[in-house]
Amino acid sequence: MSVRADLAEAYRVASLHAVSPGARFDGARRRAIAQAALDAYLDPAPAPPWVRPYGDLALDVAHRLGAHAATITREWYEQVITEGLHPLEWVEVVGVVITSLPSAAFARAAGLDLPALPTAVAGTPHGREADELAPARLNFVPVAAPADQVAAVVQALSALPDEWDVLWLLAGAQYMSDRQMDDPLWNRGTLSRPQMELVASRLAALRDCLF
Repeated sequence: MSVRADLAEAYRVASLHAVSPGARFDGARRRAIAQAALDAYLDPAPAPPWVRPYGDLALDVAHRLGAHAATITREWYEQVITEGLHPLEWVEVVGVVITSLPSAAFARAAGLDLPALPTAVAGTPHGREADELAPARLNFVPVAAPADQVAAVVQALSALPDEWDVLWLLAGAQYMSDRQMDDPLWNRGTLSRPQMELVASRLAALRDCLF
C-alpha cells in the first residue's frame, strides 16, 4: 500500500525521538519506557490495570498507558508522584509513549509489518523545560505558564517543549495542526473535516477516551 510521505516521515522522527535523550531520561531509559508501552499495547491479554508488572514507576506508568490508558485517574497519578516519580518525569513518560505507539498502531491497522524501535541514542538528559511552569486546572500535570488558556489536550505536554513539538508533528500528519483546527472546512483532499471528526469520535468512544 502507498503511505503518504509526510506520515512516514512523522513516524520516523517520532520513533527516533522516543529513544533519544530527553529532559529527564537518557535514550536507553526512554527506549525501555517505549518498549514497555508497546509490549502492553500489543499484548492480547495484558495484566489488569491495577497490576504493576515491572516494580518500576516509569515502566509501570508506560505499561498502564499502553494497555489501559482510560483507567488512569488523578488519584493514581498523585499516588505515583507520592511514591517518587517527579511530575515532569510523568510528562516525559507520556511523551515517550505517545510518540512510540502510533507507528505500531498504524502498521497493525494497515496489515503491515510492525516496526522495531530504533537503537537508543547515546547521551545524557538535556534538561529542557518550559521557561515558567504553572499548576493547571485542566490537567493533572504542571504545564507551561500561563495555564488553562487553551484546551487541556493542547497544553498537556507543554512543560517539556521537545515532547510538545513531536506531539504536534504527529497531530499534523495524522490529523491536523492546531492552526487548522480553527477551520471547520479544512481537509487534505481525502476525508472532509466532518468525516474526520466522525471517525475520531467513534474511535474515541470505542477506546473509552475521556477527552
